[in-house]
Amino acid sequence: MMHLGLHRTRAMMQALGNPQERYPSIHIAGTNGKGSVAAMSESVLRHAGLVTGLYTSPHLVRVEERIRVNSRQISPRSFAALATRIQRVEAALLEKKILDRPLTTFEFLTCCAFLHFAEKKIDIAVIEVGLGGKLDATNVILPQVSVITGISLDHQNYLGNTLTKIAGEKAGIIKDHVPVISGCCVPAPRRVIRNQSRAVKAPLLEICGNPIIRNKQEWRGVYSFDLKTPLREYRNLRLSLAGEHQTRNAALAVMAIEALKRFPIKVRDIRGGLADTHWPGRLDEYSSRRRTLLDGAHNPEGANLLRDFLVHKRKAAEIHLVFGAMRDKNIRAMGGYLFPLAKTIHLTPIPNSRCADPAEVAFLHKRFRSRIKIHPNMNAALLSAWRECSPSGLVVVTGSLYLVGELLSLVRRFAKRRDAKT
Repeated sequence: MMHLGLHRTRAMMQALGNPQERYPSIHIAGTNGKGSVAAMSESVLRHAGLVTGLYTSPHLVRVEERIRVNSRQISPRSFAALATRIQRVEAALLEKKILDRPLTTFEFLTCCAFLHFAEKKIDIAVIEVGLGGKLDATNVILPQVSVITGISLDHQNYLGNTLTKIAGEKAGIIKDHVPVISGCCVPAPRRVIRNQSRAVKAPLLEICGNPIIRNKQEWRGVYSFDLKTPLREYRNLRLSLAGEHQTRNAALAVMAIEALKRFPIKVRDIRGGLADTHWPGRLDEYSSRRRTLLDGAHNPEGANLLRDFLVHKRKAAEIHLVFGAMRDKNIRAMGGYLFPLAKTIHLTPIPNSRCADPAEVAFLHKRFRSRIKIHPNMNAALLSAWRECSPSGLVVVTGSLYLVGELLSLVRRFAKRRDAKT
């Protein structure tokens, strides 16, 4: 169950000796793209020779993926030992009634990450917000720079049902005098971010006004581009992550790196880091039983980006869709973007308590009834899509990162080779 608030994490941090204060950090919030920005930022910092910590969510296959040092996820043994220590501290604070309730899973994992990074004596951490910003467990840090990738509708049950309210929650990561990099270009939420930055005297740089992305070149969905920031110009930056939207995410990562006065990063490290970023499950293509694209688009904005990629960059003779989503998402809008592209639509449940019933998803999209097939589980859905797909077609797995994570091992089991870096 989700219980937003900082008091439990703060109490835990204090009891653990405030490990989150032993290293500088970059804090990244936003509706979409924050994981990619985090991965790019960490890759650049690591290429510069720094010892990096990376904390992201959710994981795809194993929970240890969320906590990484120098790109290597924490080992199961180390994680188990760390978890035992956190549990002991939590139990003591519960007994003393310092904690009002047990930690949520995300609070618990956040405590594990912050302590692990301190014990590994990292040089810098890149921290992705879990949900929102203001009341997210990660918001106990005082970062060197804050990033807000963009604002769109998602998690309205927790963050509010307007862009302005959601922006207010995400702008909660903005700290006194700490530089802010914003990718929000929509007027109403943009004003919220500007006002909050002004209120706490946080220098604000916006991707909408200052950096210029130009001379974009695309090859098989992956881009190179020129970038001009307020600090310098970069020529022919090459990305490893697919999708035109990653040029924008890369610009945010570069500007965040530039704001780290404590760590002047060389241009060659920015080039190397962007060209060698690995982030599975996002426009992630495999030659499996059939060509298969995995993408964790889980809200309308993400679904629209995936649609644009499929229509304009990854043209296929036919598309077969494997789709599953959480019931608190705008499934009607997501299907509206993606279902018209598909020759067949394979709906599946996901082993998660928040999972949408495939029959309810089908009911929301009656006009595609002739294309829809409902399956009892995810493997059955994927195997069916593969059977119906021609050798020149493409199977797309999307709707939730949980779905992508569950099917990733099956896709890889039959993969002959990789065609896009992860």
